[in-house]
Amino acid sequence: MNFLAVLTFITAALAYGVDPEDNESCTLPAYICKHDFKGWLVCNVDGKFLDGGDCAEGTTCQYINDLPYCV
Repeated sequence: MNFLAVLTFITAALAYGVDPEDNESCTLPAYICKHDFKGWLVCNVDGKFLDGGDCAEGTTCQYINDLPYCV
């Protein structure tokens, strides 16, 4: 199951063309999981990813229909 989460993260990062660790530009609307899957990042109007929030304790960020959700 962890392999699927990692594979999904990599696929989504490639789809957006951005590594959340880099401060590369993004295009609205873009949401991605943080590198540690403990929350998500959101693209702002300046085209940079910002901290969108943290997942509740006991949940992790996972992609559902190409969007990050805490489950």
